[in-house]
Amino acid sequence: MIRTMCKALTVAAGLAVLASVAMAGVPDATTSTTDGDLMVANARGLTLLALPNVKATVTNGYQVTVRDIGGTALAGVTVSMQLSGTALRAHATQSGGQTAPACGTTNAIQAVTDGAGAVTFIPACVGENSSTTPNVQIRANGILLTTIRMPSVDMSCSGTPGKVDGFDQNLFRLRYLARPGYSASDPACDYATLDSPPNGFLVNGFDSNVFRTEYLCGQSGAPIPNPCVQSQCSVCP
Repeated sequence: MIRTMCKALTVAAGLAVLASVAMAGVPDATTSTTDGDLMVANARGLTLLALPNVKATVTNGYQVTVRDIGGTALAGVTVSMQLSGTALRAHATQSGGQTAPACGTTNAIQAVTDGAGAVTFIPACVGENSSTTPNVQIRANGILLTTIRMPSVDMSCSGTPGKVDGFDQNLFRLRYLARPGYSASDPACDYATLDSPPNGFLVNGFDSNVFRTEYLCGQSGAPIPNPCVQSQCSVCP
């Protein structure tokens, strides 16, 4: 009886070792780290200004470090922001080493981890993402790490493609002023979230300040210089 139990324990231990070896080098959601549950996209694919009530994790870019089950950082892993199932559409061109391959069909923004297993996303995309729950998936080699909420300052496909312009301004204004048919509590325009109660999604002056800096991009004396535009996909929300 004791011998049988010893053999069973030995087999179980051996299987555990084999499983651990098999998982080495495979991205693991429990040991990988992500930058919380929020990112804000824009038309430029470049960092937002550090403005009042905007999370530092937003202005620094959405950072992901991929590790395997043993905690080893993994280089060369493709990390993606999956936008399928949202109202967002990745721009055809990105910045900072990001790509949007076949954006009209896959609708994802990708980056490859460096030697420390890290990537930073500053996404360029368009659309009104009014979901009150996280709906943008962060995946590493296809493995789900987390799901986040991500509004974009570039909301409208009309006007100048891949740029925050007057059409976007109108969409923001409708929420900011709570015009008929629109709410002043809309996740699509809640860019500065540190002032909002949980799940409040208030669209107020702090959000207006974020929008204004993107809208004025490239203009004389504006705080954000060119480039202000990325190429927009042919398929748009």
